[in-house]
Amino acid sequence: MLRISSFNIQNNYRKYNINKTKDILNYLVTNNINILGLQEVFYLCDKDICKKIDTKYNYFGKYRFYSRLLLRHINEMTPIITNKKVINKRIYRLPHFPSLLKRVLTKMVIEYDGKLISIYNTHLEVRNMKIKERQLNKIYNLIKEDNNLIILMGDFNLKNNKELFNKFEALLKEKGMYRVEFNHKTLKISKYKREIDHIFLSNEFELLDKKVVEDLSISDHYPIMVDVKIKNA
Repeated sequence: MLRISSFNIQNNYRKYNINKTKDILNYLVTNNINILGLQEVFYLCDKDICKKIDTKYNYFGKYRFYSRLLLRHINEMTPIITNKKVINKRIYRLPHFPSLLKRVLTKMVIEYDGKLISIYNTHLEVRNMKIKERQLNKIYNLIKEDNNLIILMGDFNLKNNKELFNKFEALLKEKGMYRVEFNHKTLKISKYKREIDHIFLSNEFELLDKKVVEDLSISDHYPIMVDVKIKNA
């Protein structure tokens, strides 16, 4: 079984203290999470994760601006953490113009049960739908050429009642992937029971369990978590 989670930790750079990092790592370890995708990880938190994370985990990500010291209060990364065997790691820069806030897609390839699994983690544009569309197109074009099993997760800043999101979901369905439906808000202030944080899985993954974690208070988002196994493995 693989336990997978996505969590927007909220960038509170100016109010940060080390307890936030401790809570993130405690969430990882106590829940026995095998793959964790984080969004809005900023310099201070990243620095402390690097210091405190157990060496059995592989932690990888890069910043939206190439220098981690540039505009540190908004210089986000979207890292992936795993305790599985890592084969390859890569960062893709997503389209962002005219927004000045660059967006990244983190990719990690792991080996599990004799299969290669590509994990993608991202955090998309907040407001501009044209930018979001270009970002989704870039992600889809990368995934459609990927012959591994695939896990795609992150904060998409899109609910599943948006036409743009539904078109993207339909394309992934043609690729042989499905979205986990949580039927629960993931942005705490939302009025509606619709998530903006999502997990997509190749059809070869059988969904065993799913959960929105409501007892973690360090962010304006709830983490989402799924348990899966590879069919016939």
